[in-house]
Amino acid sequence: MKAKLYLAAAISALAAAMSSAHALPFSDPRAERIEAMDAAGANQPRDLACRANSFVSAGGQFPRNPHTLALRWGGFANYELVYNGKIILLDAYYDRGSYYQPVGVKAADIKRADVLLLGHGHSDHMSDAATIGKQTGAMVVGAPVTTEKLATQSLPARQIKTVTGRSGEVLRFDGFTIEPILGRHSEADGGAAQVLGPAIDSLMPALTPAQKAEEAEIRSRGTTGPRVIAEGTIAYLITLDSGFRIMFRDSAGAVTEYEKQAMARIGRVDLAIIAFRASYLPALVAPQAVEFMRAYKPEMIMPAHHDAGPVQGHDGVWRSTEPVFQVLKDENPDLITISRGYREPVCFNTDFNVSRPR
Repeated sequence: MKAKLYLAAAISALAAAMSSAHALPFSDPRAERIEAMDAAGANQPRDLACRANSFVSAGGQFPRNPHTLALRWGGFANYELVYNGKIILLDAYYDRGSYYQPVGVKAADIKRADVLLLGHGHSDHMSDAATIGKQTGAMVVGAPVTTEKLATQSLPARQIKTVTGRSGEVLRFDGFTIEPILGRHSEADGGAAQVLGPAIDSLMPALTPAQKAEEAEIRSRGTTGPRVIAEGTIAYLITLDSGFRIMFRDSAGAVTEYEKQAMARIGRVDLAIIAFRASYLPALVAPQAVEFMRAYKPEMIMPAHHDAGPVQGHDGVWRSTEPVFQVLKDENPDLITISRGYREPVCFNTDFNVSRPR
């Protein structure tokens, strides 16, 4: 009887080994459309870094293959990009307050990063930047109005990099480059917020005195004012050494001439991470998303800032991604749209990119 059990266990283990030996290391969102990707890495075991819901910057595992790009969303416009042993953080707003649903990673958890890119200086994009910068030693990049605020928060000056996005600046790192491009912050007309905001607020419990104090402290670590709109919002074009390109835009304002000039030069990007407008209705969100798609010509789009809305109750308003994605796909049926939950990984084989023939 024992011999039969041992034999069954051996057969099961062998079957599992054979299955993993022929399994793809991860599921790239483009695999169904790119035949060469169907067999890419087919003899490699599964990559745990593309399955675990753990930020690498907070102690998670790096992808095994240096050309694998792993992305994780951390709420609002926070993203972690991991590639070839390097970590790029986009925005820094993890400790959002007790009135928000927890993201599952806190600013205090993030101990490793190579660079932190701040799209603009509102508190829901930069409030944890100084903390993360001190813990990681990473360079923190932002527009002048953003870095002026950073300079008041005890972050060493050597870690602060001010960019304007106007003059063809290129930041070079081992394995990737970053080109800051001047964007524009969103300027919603406020109509939907005026109509729907009070109704939503009426359903939310009032903030406690402790929560109000908590909010005030978080807001104190950001900046406001008209400079943020016209000169304080930066889009970032990230180009990996494989040729894979990512455009990050953390506010849904109009596409600028600087962005148009950059895109006329490079043509298109592989992945665009774009903020959804802080409007309640897909019909109000979609037009700006379409403008981004037309400008960046991405192969793939991932959303940002879609779990927050202009409400005082601070429980956030999730803006649905699917209706906006459908509008985008109606215009571009080849577009691949990707939306994940907090910390859920998505991995890409960057050897396949728009700058190389396939």
